[in-house]
Amino acid sequence: MEHSPLVARPEDVAGQASDGDRRVEIDTPTLITVSAMAWAVANVCHEIVGHAGAAVVLGIPVRAVSTTTAWVDWTAIESAAQARIIDAAATPVNILTGALALAALRWLHVYSVPLRYFLWLFATVSFTMATWNMVTVALLGAGDWGEVAEGLDHAGLWTVVVVAVGVVVAIVGYRLPLRLFLPDLRELPGLRHKIIFVPVTTMIVVQTLSVLPSPFATAPGDANHLLASVFAYAHLIVWAILVNRGVGPRSSRPVDDLALNRSKSWLATGAVLIVVFVAVLGPGLGPLQDDPRLDSS
Repeated sequence: MEHSPLVARPEDVAGQASDGDRRVEIDTPTLITVSAMAWAVANVCHEIVGHAGAAVVLGIPVRAVSTTTAWVDWTAIESAAQARIIDAAATPVNILTGALALAALRWLHVYSVPLRYFLWLFATVSFTMATWNMVTVALLGAGDWGEVAEGLDHAGLWTVVVVAVGVVVAIVGYRLPLRLFLPDLRELPGLRHKIIFVPVTTMIVVQTLSVLPSPFATAPGDANHLLASVFAYAHLIVWAILVNRGVGPRSSRPVDDLALNRSKSWLATGAVLIVVFVAVLGPGLGPLQDDPRLDSS
């Protein structure tokens, strides 16, 4: 009569890890779709809800919007304060919506696995957008917060405050999504790589495809939004490297919860959203080619 060993042999443990890597199935088309949707919605929150929305609230006409800009009628702006509100409005929108996504992951019983992936990626992208706008770009004196600081009496001090707040946002926005969604996958490299690098690659491809038909894709210097997008991609890549190396906390949820089956409803909804994002919003809604920033091109 054979008895089961009281202590698992090393080869048995290794086999369990290997089996787990294969057992947790991730449907690639669904993951790609959810990733693209997370990027698209975060982008719309920034450009349309944030910049364009602030202009509408202030009564400033919005001439055009795209995946990289909101062109408002700057001649209708009556004060520097109004211009600064429009420039600054997008980042708080990203922080607020990212926080709402994290709150849903934490306190709502979200049973839909694709929705959990979406909330995780959307929160991650939202806080990453806030990070590069408040920290990296602000330090260069460019972008939204560079425009806000321009002309202020204490522009240097203002930039220091913005960057300091941005660093806090970056740390919280990096750690909380991992703590609320992603378990420790150090023993499952195949699964880890797929969950991290497929979304990042998808976001880069989708954003690039959306910018290519834009008149700003070939604009010179600072007006070239394709180059600006490439700069943003660096932040996504840094995030992927840090997460892949195990930097930061992890969720206590079981790895099995990551299993993502094919969802026809998400695939269908995502396909429509991606087409609109790339083929409609990418070239620009409105006469984007008339934007005065293109005069020098």
